[in-house]
Amino acid sequence: MSAGIRVRLDIAYHGARFHGWQIQPEHRTVQGVLRRELTRLLGRPVTPVGAGRTDTGVHARGQVAHLDVATWDEVERLQRALDRALPEDVEIRAVRAVSPEFNARFSATSRRYGYRILEGRDIFDPECWQIYFPLDHRAMDEAAGVLVGRHDFSSFCKTASLKDDGNFCEVDLCRFEWSDGGAMFRIRANRFLHHMVRTIVGTLVEIGRGSRPADDMPRILAARDRREAGRMAPARGLFLEEVTYPAHLMLPSESQQGEGP
Repeated sequence: MSAGIRVRLDIAYHGARFHGWQIQPEHRTVQGVLRRELTRLLGRPVTPVGAGRTDTGVHARGQVAHLDVATWDEVERLQRALDRALPEDVEIRAVRAVSPEFNARFSATSRRYGYRILEGRDIFDPECWQIYFPLDHRAMDEAAGVLVGRHDFSSFCKTASLKDDGNFCEVDLCRFEWSDGGAMFRIRANRFLHHMVRTIVGTLVEIGRGSRPADDMPRILAARDRREAGRMAPARGLFLEEVTYPAHLMLPSESQQGEGP
C-alpha cells in the first residue's frame, strides 16, 4: 500500500527507570525504547509520536502513540510481537489501525492524570507521595473545585515553559477520591502546561496541611505567577491515565478496512 496504514499504540509504563517519554541522547526514555524495538521488528527506522511528554519518573496507564506501517502483515507483526519484545517496565495494551488523519498528539481532545497520595508510610508502595502528617480533606476538596472551568494556569506552570499565545486550559474534572489512608487525585483537561499537575497537587497538599489558607486558590490563579503557587509534588505519584479522541478517528478508512486481515 503506497499510502500506508496508521497504527495506534496504547501503552503503559512504569516511569521509575525512564528519563521521561521523549528521546534524549544518553538517557533511557520510553520513546527511545519503542523506537529501537519498532525499528528492529519492521527493518527500518520508525519513531512513534506520543500523545504527550511525561517527565522523568512519571508513569502511564494510558499513553497513546501513532506510527505508519506499509502493510497489514506489519500490523499483524506488531500485534503479535511488539509487547513481547519490550522490557518489563513497558506494556503494549493494544495495537490497532486507525484513520490516516489520526494524530496521537494533535487529535487528542482531553487528557486525564491521576496522582496518588498516601497519608502515612509504606515501604512496599513507592508509586505515591507518602505524607507523614494529617491533611484537611474538606479544604483540599474545596480548593480543587475552584480549578474546574477555563482558567489561565500560569501560576502552575514552569516559568520557562509559559507560552506567549496564552496559558489557558479547560478543566472539566478536578477532585480527590479519598480512601482509608490516602487519596487518588484526578484531573482532566483539554491541555496541560509543563509541571501543571504536580504543582497543583503540591499546592493542594500545602492547603491540606494548613500552611496556606483554605481559600487561597482563587488568589493563586489570579496572580498568574509561579512564585505564588506551592512546591511541585514528586514525580513518582503521577500517572497519565487516559487520552481521548474523536470517535471517527478510531476506525481505519473504508479502503483500509477492505484490505485488512
